[in-house]
Amino acid sequence: MEPQTVTVGNTQIRILPTIKGLVSEAKIVEDEINSFEPNLVALSVGPEEIDGTRKWDGQPYDMSGWDEIYGLSLRKLVGDDGVRLPPPSFTKAIKISDSKNIEVIGIDMDEESFTQSYTSNVSTWQLYRRGRLEKRMVKNGIEGKTPEEIVTNMENSIREIQGFAQLEEDRVKAMYTNLVTHLDQEKILAIIDFTNVEVLRKYLISGKPAKFKKPKPKKSLKSKEQKKDTKSSVNVTNIYYNIKDSVINKSDLSNKKK
Repeated sequence: MEPQTVTVGNTQIRILPTIKGLVSEAKIVEDEINSFEPNLVALSVGPEEIDGTRKWDGQPYDMSGWDEIYGLSLRKLVGDDGVRLPPPSFTKAIKISDSKNIEVIGIDMDEESFTQSYTSNVSTWQLYRRGRLEKRMVKNGIEGKTPEEIVTNMENSIREIQGFAQLEEDRVKAMYTNLVTHLDQEKILAIIDFTNVEVLRKYLISGKPAKFKKPKPKKSLKSKEQKKDTKSSVNVTNIYYNIKDSVINKSDLSNKKK
C-alpha cells in the first residue's frame, strides 16, 4: 500500500502504512521523512512507548505467543535477518526525527485507556477463544504469500472475536482524535499499522468526529456467552495472556528481559 495524503483544514497528513517487524520498512520511513519534510511525526504506538523505544538498550524481548507466531511466519518469507523488534519503522522514525529536531508523538491509546477498553470489551470466554486461536496458529502457521497477507490474515482471525474487534476500533478512534488535535501543524507524517490505515483514512476524509471516550468497566464480569456456557466448566486461568499484546498491532516495549 502506497502512502496517501489527506488534507484536513490547512494540514497535510501523510499516512504511511507499515508492517510491524520488517527491516525493509526502515529505509522507506527514512526516505519519506526526507522527501515529505513533516513538522510532526505520529506513530501508531502509545505515548509511553516513544521514550521506551528511544531508550531501548538493544537487549532481547520476552515475546508473546502472537509475536512468535507472527515473526516466524514473516521469517519464512523474508529470512531471519529481515525481521526485528522493536519495529524498525518506528525506531528509524524516532532516530531520523530526533536528528532533524522533528517532534515525534504516539497517537495510539495510552496504557490506562487500553486497559479500560480491554476490560470493557473482552469477556473471559472471548479470551479463551483467542487462546484456542493462538494454539491453532502455532500448529498451522499463518497463511500468506506476502507480509501484507500474513498480517491481514492474522488480524482478521483475531477480529472475528467481537471484543477484540471493538478493541481495535477503539484504538483507531483514539488515533484519529489524537491526530486532529495537532492540526496547527502544516505537515504531519503518520506511520500507521497496515491493517488500520483504511479506517483511519476514512475518518480523516469524512471529517466526522470519532472521539474516543474511555469506556466504563463492566459492572458484571460475566458475558452472555459465559452464561450460556456455564455447564462446560472451562478453566481459563492457565491461558497465557499479556494485556499489552491483546492485538498484534499493539507493540509491547515493556517486556524486555531483565
